[in-house]
Amino acid sequence: MQPVLHVVMYHYVRDLARTPYPDLKAMPIDDFRRQVDELAGRYEMATLASCLDFLGGSYQPRRALCLLTFDDGVKEHFREITPLLAERSIEGLFFLITGAIEDKRVAPVHMNHFLMASLGFERYRAAFVEKFHERNVAFEIPAPAIVAATYPWDSSEVGSFKYLFNFVLSPAVRDQIVGELFRESIAPEAQFSEELYVSWDEARVMQEAGMVLGGHTQEHRPLATLNDEELRTDLFQCRRLLEERVRKQELWPFCYPYGKKTSFDGRAVEQLKKLGFVCSFSTETGANKPGNPLFEIRRVDCKNA
Repeated sequence: MQPVLHVVMYHYVRDLARTPYPDLKAMPIDDFRRQVDELAGRYEMATLASCLDFLGGSYQPRRALCLLTFDDGVKEHFREITPLLAERSIEGLFFLITGAIEDKRVAPVHMNHFLMASLGFERYRAAFVEKFHERNVAFEIPAPAIVAATYPWDSSEVGSFKYLFNFVLSPAVRDQIVGELFRESIAPEAQFSEELYVSWDEARVMQEAGMVLGGHTQEHRPLATLNDEELRTDLFQCRRLLEERVRKQELWPFCYPYGKKTSFDGRAVEQLKKLGFVCSFSTETGANKPGNPLFEIRRVDCKNA
């Protein structure tokens, strides 16, 4: 059987019981450690270079490949994940939300996560809806099928709310509401941002330890929802900050926010190529074979690895 490439996707990986947010949806660090060792025993652990060579047809491994990827550039990726991978001589790809690091902001999607973990879903949703109705803004309820496809690990209620939040509501109104709730219930945004995300100094240390950094946009918005100017500006700023703030890399990967095929389009791929990104990772599931599109690389969630 011809070998394939499996790309595993991680977000939060932390010792939940010892954090202020034990209800956050995350992989416990001990589970991560065990999973990495199991994967390393089962597969050839890939690098970005060997991944691209395999997909391009110039590298034929003896067994299936496995590549580890980490979205959002959260602090535990520097503090806990990088040392663990470096000890095992495994290269990880870490995708940074450049605007969050540079401007000390918290991406609305992460405000959403921490408000749910802090207040509980029902209480948080009620507070959000109350503030939303005060603004008298209309919206369309998403179809259950698209919600289930986008958020398969959530209940229908949580998935529907996340889909509304991330894809349907006006970003200006949504960000104002979630920002108010975040400041009222959790912490000042700049303070929390410094605690949540890696710094540029830490990102450079990760590179020195053998990790690869990549872009995850400037604003963490679904690229397909942006107009042409917004799209160009977001991706340009992301690429510029990577170029200016961290070490040079021979290869620069990218990762789409949200990642389903509905969240990006050909315009995004064209811009990424112009900016010198060599590939991009989605959240569409499945294995990858030689000849598959480099800007639609599939991944599997760590829960399914």
